[in-house]
Amino acid sequence: MIMQNSIKRFLKKIGLRFVREKTIPVIIQTPFAKLLEGKTALVTGGSSGIGLAIAQSIVASGGKVIIAGRSEKRLKAVIKEMGEANVKSLVLDVSQPEEIHEKFNELVQHFSENEKIDILVNSAGVHGNQTFGTISQTDYDTIMNTNLRGLYFMCQEVANYMKANRLKGNILNISSASALKPAWSPYEISKWGVRGLTLGLARELIPYGIVVNGLAPGPTATAMLQFTPGQGVNWPTNPSGRVATPEEVGGLAVYMLSNAGRYIVGDTFFITGGSGTINIDK
Repeated sequence: MIMQNSIKRFLKKIGLRFVREKTIPVIIQTPFAKLLEGKTALVTGGSSGIGLAIAQSIVASGGKVIIAGRSEKRLKAVIKEMGEANVKSLVLDVSQPEEIHEKFNELVQHFSENEKIDILVNSAGVHGNQTFGTISQTDYDTIMNTNLRGLYFMCQEVANYMKANRLKGNILNISSASALKPAWSPYEISKWGVRGLTLGLARELIPYGIVVNGLAPGPTATAMLQFTPGQGVNWPTNPSGRVATPEEVGGLAVYMLSNAGRYIVGDTFFITGGSGTINIDK
């Protein structure tokens, strides 16, 4: 006891504290200021949640972003919030493959000679809370058409563009801890598909210098899970006792998209607090 008290007094003297609250995330401010300097990313589903956090992290790391989403009103609000200097928008519904081709080609045709897209982040996604036995074909198609089919055709469109322009770019597919869990729901099935597709595309595209990986968050403090700013991050059923913050996911995405992460190929990084990795039921 005397020894413990001496250690505590010493740590207090040098400015450290014992952290007893397990549900407060520790955000380490990594010096990402220039990791993505000179890069331009297209982020689908970038007007809210994890996609928005990744877009913000890319800009904070020196990159430029084109945020794609279905709501023009929401996109305008995001650009107003983030500033127009490094952010553009693209109204796009990824569940419509013909729209992907049309809108993407229209986008790049207006680029200047020095503009290019180095990065694709596929973050557009929808969730579903149905129970097995009650899922309709419409429910199934709505989720799969966005989460898997839309992601597939976005990858194909941007990969063809990168190959044609000889760009050694990055594709980052946003998966989920659900990709590790026994799958019966359309959402879980779609994320299993994303994980498999990430492996396949990585093998297909690495000969062209295009690096494909996945990033799989667990429960995260976004509107999808009905979290609001300032609410806190408590999540007792997760082994870590909390959800992730969007900023934590954004920071890991920046590393994976930077030159520092170029040797990571075909992998899916799980940032879950133990959900899916050490506990498949939570």
